[in-house]
Amino acid sequence: MKKLIALLMALCLLLSAGAALADVTYPIKTDKPVKLKVWMEMNAGASQVFTNYMENPVYQRFSEVTGIELEMMHPTYGAAGEGFGMMLAGSELPDIIVDLEKFYNGGAVAAYDDELIYDLTPYLEENAPDYYKLINVNDDVRRQFYNEDGKVLGFYYYEDEYDSLADCLVVRPDWCEEFGIDPAQITTFDKLEEYLQKVKDTKPGVTPFLTSKDKTFTTLGAGYNVYQGFYQEDGTVKYYADSQEWHDFLARMHSWYKKGYMGTDFGTIGNAQIRKLYSAGTVGCLVVPIGNAYSDSKASGTPIAKTPFQSYSEDAKIHVYNLGVNVNNGYCTVVTTACDEKLLPIVCQFLNYTYTDEGSVFANRGPEGLSWVATDDQGGFKFTDWVIHNELYETSIMHNVCRMTYWPCKRIPDTQCSPNLLRDETAVALRLQYADRENWDNAWLMPTSVTLTTDENNERLKIMSNVDTYVSEMSLKFIRGEADLETGWDAYVQQLAAYKLSRAVEITQGAYDRYLSR
Repeated sequence: MKKLIALLMALCLLLSAGAALADVTYPIKTDKPVKLKVWMEMNAGASQVFTNYMENPVYQRFSEVTGIELEMMHPTYGAAGEGFGMMLAGSELPDIIVDLEKFYNGGAVAAYDDELIYDLTPYLEENAPDYYKLINVNDDVRRQFYNEDGKVLGFYYYEDEYDSLADCLVVRPDWCEEFGIDPAQITTFDKLEEYLQKVKDTKPGVTPFLTSKDKTFTTLGAGYNVYQGFYQEDGTVKYYADSQEWHDFLARMHSWYKKGYMGTDFGTIGNAQIRKLYSAGTVGCLVVPIGNAYSDSKASGTPIAKTPFQSYSEDAKIHVYNLGVNVNNGYCTVVTTACDEKLLPIVCQFLNYTYTDEGSVFANRGPEGLSWVATDDQGGFKFTDWVIHNELYETSIMHNVCRMTYWPCKRIPDTQCSPNLLRDETAVALRLQYADRENWDNAWLMPTSVTLTTDENNERLKIMSNVDTYVSEMSLKFIRGEADLETGWDAYVQQLAAYKLSRAVEITQGAYDRYLSR
């Protein structure tokens, strides 16, 4: 019966999606002034400039354009999780929470079950027509935004254009020339090792490869078909930590550590410090967002060359990297039950703005006249001196000051809106270089909108707390040789089984199956 009701609801949505939708005009006309309290984490760059987003002229203009007064609440930068807990425990909740699923145990489903947030479904067609139209464009898209009960619990990032990956592997082009190595041909780990060995042999005092643990596992791990989380292979849910692919990747990283390619501080050093070491000429290779690498290179004079994504062999089929479009890209923004229910139509109209054509540009690029101006050149706009030639802050900081980072919206690819890239043609070309890679896709990735029930989430969370702590600890030990990978792997897998990893996989499989049947 439940499935029949869901099918009837889907049919109704299909029929209504084809009908003419309501029109919302901005600024929103209200009988009396409306003020909304918003809780959201500040971006790292913006936190260096402002203590509150309402000090930012971008958000001031946003309030003017929508007709809604805003009061912003922010956690201390670097302690957002703790700040979120303090906010929930406080005497007064905000009306809106941005990116709830990052912080709330069980995400939007649990928050709704806990009566913390509203079901927005009844208000969307009339009051958020642009968002409503986007999320109902077809069945595949719809199931990413509606939960199993046919409810839409929040406003999510909507992304229907492929955005080339920012993180990439960077090497020294001058050293490559010296070694007789073409950076464009460093397509496998074996070829990368040729470069690393040359650095080790000829550049005393230089660490051949140094990157944070997270970026190493994410970017390089993909080359072994490793995705750090639950994924699905032909419909069967798996977890990376006990896979043969993870074993083989750890073996490769251990060999690098043993050969002296990786610094002894691997696993503890942060990305900002690694970038400084590369600029100083004491690191030969790192994983870094290409826009940041380009900024560093211009400031320090240390040259950079981007390589393709490495894989374990030339003909490997890689299925776990985001070389494609995930329409629902997370950042769930919700309306809490602290908000007056009578205001829900206006709140939905307000949140709908950044899914309109005009509002999408505003959220991704900032307001016209302040952040950018129209031109007759190709692309039709350029960023202002406030962004590109700011007297106090580098473009890499203004990049997240001039636009609404983290705010829910219809996303525009960075190559169409990022000042870090669009300041000159070289930066854009670097971002797009190797954007298309034969044999790479995202066929195994789990959709972001696969949801667990509150009970399932609590059970899985308890299991994964033990699993992830153990995996993190053992991964570093295997890489550094503090535990023998070959003789200790079976015991490691057995311990994962003892932590009931298979039960966590079973729970996730059930949720994925339900997602496919929505």
